[in-house]
Amino acid sequence: MFKIQQLWTADAWKSQLSKAGLLDIDAVSQRDFDWFEEPNKRRGGWSGVARIVLNPKATIEQQSVVFLKIQQNHFYREPRKLFKKCLTFEREFDVLENVGKVSKCVPEVVLFAKWQNGSDVGSILITKALDEWYPLREWILGDNGLTPPDEPTFHRALDAIARCGREINTAGWVHLCFSAKHLFVKPEADGSFSSCVIDFEKSRKHLRSNYRTMKDCSHFMRHTPNLTDSHKRHFLESYFQTNDFTPAQRKLIGKMRGAPAV
Repeated sequence: MFKIQQLWTADAWKSQLSKAGLLDIDAVSQRDFDWFEEPNKRRGGWSGVARIVLNPKATIEQQSVVFLKIQQNHFYREPRKLFKKCLTFEREFDVLENVGKVSKCVPEVVLFAKWQNGSDVGSILITKALDEWYPLREWILGDNGLTPPDEPTFHRALDAIARCGREINTAGWVHLCFSAKHLFVKPEADGSFSSCVIDFEKSRKHLRSNYRTMKDCSHFMRHTPNLTDSHKRHFLESYFQTNDFTPAQRKLIGKMRGAPAV
């Protein structure tokens, strides 16, 4: 028997979700999607991602586009809950809710649902698509028709990315995949940038602030293409909000894989 265990919907999106048939969670759980990313089959279950236009008959400028992530029996063990099995999207929704209270660098959450159908457990997480943003990796590499940024522009983007990482870490979370693959940037009217990070499936709380900083900053510097030592230093100066690192900061940076000499 199908049973909804949890359902959260953003008020501003309810009408559009209803018209698109996405509030019928039972039907959605059985739906065949045109996959944006083919389903991953691991951890005893599967998960997949679909890009959905809620109002396809509207003009492109007026279309509302979301990303839908759906999974079944795709668990991890939660230390804070005595290693009870939890769905990875359930953890991601928890992170997005908490970080979203203190930072604008996370996607807008549209819907989350969790259900049980017999022995199977599944969940859906829907977020607003970042169609107006530059995927950082493609932007840096000049892929998909994007023009790579010049140095001053890239430095402003690095400021936004550093602020994003700092806000997540200060809130007590570590992303664990904080790199160009999961980062988006958007130029603002005043010449500054905004940044947004996606895919919080692996994110978790950690008590030690140095651990949170070291893991995410190191991951960014090691897994973002074409970063020079000058770029990395600018990123770290923005993250720590200083032009002169303290001895403690230098020691921490020295432990980061991929960090420049400071």
